Amino acid sequence: MKEPVIGVIAEKSEQGIVEEFFELFKTPWECAKSGIRYDVVVMTVDTDDEIEAPVVIVYGSGEKKLDGRCGIRLSEGHAPALLSWQDTHFPIYGKSAAFDPRGDTVVKIRGTQETAGLRIGKDGCVFFRFGYDLFREVEHLLQSGQPAQHASIPTLDIHIELLRDSILSAGIPLVEIPPFPPRHHFIACLTHDVDFVGIRRHRFDPTMFGFIYRALFGSLSRAMRGSLSWKKALANWTAVASLPGIYLGIQKDVMIQFDRYADLEQDLPSTFFLIPYKNTPGLDLEGLTANGRAVKYDVGDIAPEVQKLLARGCEIGLHGIDAWHSIERGTDERMRVHRTTGTPEMGIRMHWLFFAADSPRILEQAGFSYDSTVGYNDTVGYRSGTSQAFRLPGTTLYELPLHIMDTALLSPGRMALSEAAAWERIKEICSHVSANGGALTVNWHHRSVGPERFWDDLYSNLLGEMEENGAWFATAQGAVSWFQKRRSVVFRSVERCDGGMNIKLTCPSGDDVPGVVLRVHAPSPKHSESFVSGKDRGGKDQPVYGDLDTVVPIRL
Repeated sequence: MKEPVIGVIAEKSEQGIVEEFFELFKTPWECAKSGIRYDVVVMTVDTDDEIEAPVVIVYGSGEKKLDGRCGIRLSEGHAPALLSWQDTHFPIYGKSAAFDPRGDTVVKIRGTQETAGLRIGKDGCVFFRFGYDLFREVEHLLQSGQPAQHASIPTLDIHIELLRDSILSAGIPLVEIPPFPPRHHFIACLTHDVDFVGIRRHRFDPTMFGFIYRALFGSLSRAMRGSLSWKKALANWTAVASLPGIYLGIQKDVMIQFDRYADLEQDLPSTFFLIPYKNTPGLDLEGLTANGRAVKYDVGDIAPEVQKLLARGCEIGLHGIDAWHSIERGTDERMRVHRTTGTPEMGIRMHWLFFAADSPRILEQAGFSYDSTVGYNDTVGYRSGTSQAFRLPGTTLYELPLHIMDTALLSPGRMALSEAAAWERIKEICSHVSANGGALTVNWHHRSVGPERFWDDLYSNLLGEMEENGAWFATAQGAVSWFQKRRSVVFRSVERCDGGMNIKLTCPSGDDVPGVVLRVHAPSPKHSESFVSGKDRGGKDQPVYGDLDTVVPIRL
């Protein structure tokens, strides 16, 4: 039988975003061609061509030609809304529309009885109508991101799940390469921003006095509230008492924690982002000198530590100062780290997470292999609405989004959570990524496992939670390389046959990157049962380590 491809009809200007969306939802598709009968047609614009498909899925806040054919009336021009689908809610950032509830309601506008998504059966076809523009929403998420108020919602992942669920509930089988390697449920990226190496470099400056104050009085307050053990409070007071010996060079600097991370992580790979130049604050987002941003070390000062990190399989990336706004500065900063590490590829995370609209193009031209800046300083969650690595719009630069940062969770003036409350937020994010795949990227600062923070127990618990939930641990570059491999998979043909699906695909092999998974979803007759989340995923999975020609048996 014919290849069951999804045909897409969208604005020409949206072509790049459509392609990126279907790299995240890795399933066979093509731009719809006249005269071809597809199993599914996804539309965001009207067409004069006759649409022949058993399933038609239309997105948009404005009236479409097919609305009249299906007897749908809508009210246009609604402001951005929070929508509800089953037990899930997600925001829409562009305009939305509400419909007369003809047929089955799939999506509602949260807090109202208004319908924002319908399913209608007509003339032997299934017609879905959603009152927002899918690809414009995806573009917004990848380009601008979500405000902190929606940080906890994996909006883009939900868009993928809703489209998948709609197709399956209409009785169409689906082939997919999900975002996780064989024998695992997701990818875990342990990263560390190194803003601070040793208290000895700080003499009678705000960093030294702040450390003393927090270690003495902050520890007392936390211990009395029960958020810090008295044992760790005593360790903080001991660290303060050791300062004279540290400054005289006769005692070990208690604020150098590379060995502590080696103990905690054991053989797990991780990525350290290092500062290229000391005493260099760089520019802020208004083009002014970013006071307080300069640090007291640079990568050349800790060359022996860098070699030890490389020897134990860690990755070294750049913690950029001015790379976010200057190709010349970005290239110079990258080469500064390269001269110490000798590694050919290098990723970047900007110091203080500085990023602007033009940063993706600048970082790409400065020669970075990926960026991992897109996240939040003041909260945790999904800035881009996804747990997957993606290409930043208009570039070939990969973004590995940042999801969990220790200081956002625990620092005063930010979320300022207790460790118990922070642990609950961490488990929520781990649960989502375990159920849906992707890469969970964590930033635990170099200084955070020692005095005066002592967030080492929480970090150790996080490592255990990831392992228990089926993580494949990779450096940031390793995770990006896996997503590049998944992206390079090509479906050569997908055909239905007696009792299953005949699938031919090409997949790179002969490298050190894990394989991918081929998943075949059998259609479900009930909308609410079309996809099983969690460890017992829906569909039949098969590991793929190279080119494949196989028949996957399913009930059609």
